[in-house]
Order: sequence, then C-alpha cells, then structure tokens
Amino acid sequence: MRIDADNPYRGHDAMASVLLLYYQIVMYGGIYNDETVCIHPYRFNGFDFLDVDVDEGYADIDEKLLREGACIYLLCDLNDSISEYSDCYLSQGTTAKFIEVFKAGRMSAIPEIAELIETIGPTEADIDSDRYCQLLDQIYQRYVLNTFQELMQNSEPVD
Repeated sequence: MRIDADNPYRGHDAMASVLLLYYQIVMYGGIYNDETVCIHPYRFNGFDFLDVDVDEGYADIDEKLLREGACIYLLCDLNDSISEYSDCYLSQGTTAKFIEVFKAGRMSAIPEIAELIETIGPTEADIDSDRYCQLLDQIYQRYVLNTFQELMQNSEPVD
C-alpha cells in the first residue's frame, strides 16, 4: 500500500488503529488475547500495511510504526489462534496466512518474528511454549513499550 495525496486518511486511520492496539496491549501488560477486537478491519488490516510506503510529505504518518504495528497486529491474531486452537492452530487460516507472509519476507519490520516462527513447531506437539512466550514479551517490550517511551522522550513540553 502507498499513502500519498490520494489517500492520506488511510494513513491517519492506520496510525490511530496502531496506537489503539498498542494502548490495549499495554493495558493488559503484554500480548495475550483479543487485543485486535477494537480495531475495525476496514480501518486497519495488518496485511495491507506490512510493506506500506508513505510519501515524504506526510511527516505525521510514521511508516516504520505502521509496518511494525502491522506485524504486531498479525502477531496478536496468531497468538489468538494458538491460544484458542492449541491442538490444531497450524491448520487454522490465520496461522497459515501469517506463515505465508512471513516466508514471503513481508514481516521484516520485526526480525524477532523469525525466531518466534521456529518455536511454534512443525506440529502442535512441538511448540516451545516457554520460548514462544519469552519472544512475545521481548517483542512487546522492544516495539510496543519502546514506541511510547520514544514518543515521550521526543516530545517537547508546551509552555
């Protein structure tokens, strides 16, 4: 997807959706379950923003945040699938699509996803749950929490 003069509202809607998603995740203290329920898929579909390109004239639309947010959104959906279908998550459409876009190289915004994919195993019985949860937490800390910390550090107080 490209954000330019024809569709800046898509970029703004996506920014709002990612920030709402991150807020939900922080409120729960990590990536657990159902964080994406507040995000309307018409306003933000993670697959559409994995490789978003934002024209230079839109400094208020953060391309890096949108790409990372798309990965986090899809990671939340993957985690829901693993949680809800523990004995058959690999056969779920959500998991298959996640793995497909990962293999296509579209989740490069969060390199840790490569290791996370390895933990879910070739079969459901092979999942390394401890390592999977550790990686989810690392991703949460590095991308979600750090986003808010960087926003606060880079803001200037209003007099």
